Amino acid sequence: MGFIDDVMKNINQGINDIQNKSQEVMTNISLSNRINTLEGKKTALLINIGQLIYDKYEKGDEVSDELLKDKCKELALIEKDIDAARVELKQQRVEGDAPRSEKAAQQAGYKPTPGFQCPHCGAAANSSKFYCVACGGSLKEAQASGSNGGTSSGNGESGQSID
Repeated sequence: MGFIDDVMKNINQGINDIQNKSQEVMTNISLSNRINTLEGKKTALLINIGQLIYDKYEKGDEVSDELLKDKCKELALIEKDIDAARVELKQQRVEGDAPRSEKAAQQAGYKPTPGFQCPHCGAAANSSKFYCVACGGSLKEAQASGSNGGTSSGNGESGQSID
């Protein structure tokens, strides 16, 4: 009966793999749709701002600078949301190819700090942690210098720019 058990085990593993991959695909689609929706809002807002400016200067309509400032602030928030969604989508896509250690860290609730990277391997890292989950390198250097890790020479000497 060992052969049948092995076959069943392999079938169950295959089903689990398909379920996990399907979940990843659905998450990617959801994030892509969110980005597209935000891009649509951004475009509509840019058109609205352009129309207000046109009406102000060409038609002589009264358009307050406060209204334009409010529209620009709204646009900045939308762009921030788009950037955050793109980072999340990129992380989601990388996670599919991530080593087991990174996947385990993500499942345990590890969240990288946006814009913060390991000075050794360049992986997204959490600025409140001491070690990188991807390579195990020390994050203390990047934390001390306040950098995002992008100025390391890769040999553990942070603060030196790469030219």
